[in-house]
Amino acid sequence: MARLGKGGGGEVWAVKDKVTGRELALKVLAEDAGEAEVMALVREAVTLSGLEGLGVPKVLAFGRLPGSARRYLVRELVDGRSLEEVIHAPSRNGAEDWLRPFASAADQLTVLHRAGLLHGDIKPANVIVGRDGTGTLVDLGLATPWREGGSRARGLTPKYAAPELLIGDPLTVRAEVYALGATLKDALNARKSELDATTRATLAKIAARATEDEPSARFPSVDELASALKSATKLETTSYGAAWPVIGVDAAAQNLAADAGVLGPGQGLAIVGPRRSGRTTLLRRLSWSLGVGGTPLANVEKGTSDLLSSREIVELELGAWGGADSPAKELVIVVDDLVELEDDAKELLRRAAQNGAR
Repeated sequence: MARLGKGGGGEVWAVKDKVTGRELALKVLAEDAGEAEVMALVREAVTLSGLEGLGVPKVLAFGRLPGSARRYLVRELVDGRSLEEVIHAPSRNGAEDWLRPFASAADQLTVLHRAGLLHGDIKPANVIVGRDGTGTLVDLGLATPWREGGSRARGLTPKYAAPELLIGDPLTVRAEVYALGATLKDALNARKSELDATTRATLAKIAARATEDEPSARFPSVDELASALKSATKLETTSYGAAWPVIGVDAAAQNLAADAGVLGPGQGLAIVGPRRSGRTTLLRRLSWSLGVGGTPLANVEKGTSDLLSSREIVELELGAWGGADSPAKELVIVVDDLVELEDDAKELLRRAAQNGAR
């Protein structure tokens, strides 16, 4: 429907899903994207998949565009403007315009840290301010696991990078505190006239502590920075729960990908288990693993649509790869959930398997 942004590695579009009718975001890499760009897209998908329901966009698909080497990611569309735009735009509601999204983004970052992850690129451009005034963290392509002693920083925006990162030290929670503090300084410089003298002075002290050159002098956590800011401004924000990952998902996903990799033409593999046991999560991880390798991939999810029958969904997905009677070489069809499909949809899948799909 519209291009939302473009960079050296690819572009982001607002799109409409033919199956569900939903408006979504399509992030697609350039034809000549290198391994670093592909892995950043994978990290974003995996990171978001572990935080569903906690205020961050949900990833719906990952793969390779038909007839192309371009990798893509489809996620929920975050409708709004970047915090960077809001900070430098004419005021609508005074300081509330930027204080509330800043505080809610800090709350999300706290959730991310408690889930064992570091964002890796905190800056105003990576906070989207929605119509309700809350902020949502986006662009988690540089996210990295939170390890004792820190993790290697994968990319830096110098204006928001802590001094220790610029000399090669690892990324830590206190480096992310610094990035938030630098963002708060930006906002104060642009919009301080909207605050009373006491609040302005208190926020300046918070920003100064968050951006101390010595990491140990900063707030020890984003949660403490956010609490100080909300206390100074009398703001209340939505509380997010803790992130509970599917236990053992990484090892199980690796085993599943290995088993899928040795399937021959026409062969299949079934994932069985009770509801809420993680089958859908495993299927998504499998799709992403196959997509990274450039495998032709058709994703069938009956539960996602009230607009199309399961046969129409299967026809649409297979049609991108040659159809049931002449599927692309090495096509893999991922179905969630096979037992819910109507018989005519299952018949199409059987035909595709008879003609070499897996």
